Amino acid sequence: MTNCMFSISDIERESGISRDTLRVWERRYGFPTPSRNERGERIYPDEQLLRLRLIKQLQDSGMQPGKLVKLEYQQLQQLTFQPDNSALVPADVKMLMDILTSGFGSGLISQLDTLLHQRGLRYFLTDVVAPMNHAVGQAWFEGRVGILDEHYYAETIRTVLTVALNGLPPGDGNPKIMLTTLPGEQHGIGLLMAACMLRLEGAGVVLIGVQTPLEEIVRGAIESGCSIVGISCSDYMGRRTIASQLVKLRALLPEGVAIWAGGSGVRTLTFLKDSIRLFNDLDQIHAAVQAVLNVAAGAKYELIAGT
Repeated sequence: MTNCMFSISDIERESGISRDTLRVWERRYGFPTPSRNERGERIYPDEQLLRLRLIKQLQDSGMQPGKLVKLEYQQLQQLTFQPDNSALVPADVKMLMDILTSGFGSGLISQLDTLLHQRGLRYFLTDVVAPMNHAVGQAWFEGRVGILDEHYYAETIRTVLTVALNGLPPGDGNPKIMLTTLPGEQHGIGLLMAACMLRLEGAGVVLIGVQTPLEEIVRGAIESGCSIVGISCSDYMGRRTIASQLVKLRALLPEGVAIWAGGSGVRTLTFLKDSIRLFNDLDQIHAAVQAVLNVAAGAKYELIAGT
């Protein structure tokens, strides 16, 4: 490990644990144990950040933080250990991980562009980017890549997907979907992936970006005339927070505007309530869009038949 030091804002962003919770754990459990900089502000070594990331992962799976904070990094790793499934990792992803761990200037963006043009955008999204996102996150938790590598990958794939999205035809814009993330959710790769897939289906996409306040999501949906609000959720905030925010958003949105929520953050959620549809993977988008189009076509037929 390196000797990097992180502010409490860095720790909050990179671990998904709020600064208030960090202070409570410090007082109650004696961990984390920050030192202070010359301005008297808390600073944390990278070893503590790694432990906090694992603690957050385990806490989201149902374990109590009071027990987890007492464990060393290796013990936390053992709790998060999963049987080796390297044989199931696509060959393209293995190659990209090798490039990522080789350092900067190793041709990551070039190889991603090559795969995109060879495989096509739909395959690229479902069979390259989606498993690659998981592989990078798992490598981070296991300490095989650092924050620098993770951020480098995120910015690189964001660039590739933005170019791909801008190169797609606008389609007929039906249905019209606004895409954003919940307040506090900073990860935007899922938004770009969903936007690309929806545009491939001919849907209209209004891409807002990350961390939009709930009231502003409602205003944006109404003013843009969107019939669906798409929410991308990583496991950064935890399933309870995500579920609570989605329910609040549902109560604020007009009845005729549906919510589609997808990403790793909703995979452990069950059905929430009417007009909140949960997506486990991008492949479900095709059927969802077709269902909307079928309903619209049926309504149009009934209107014509009734005249």
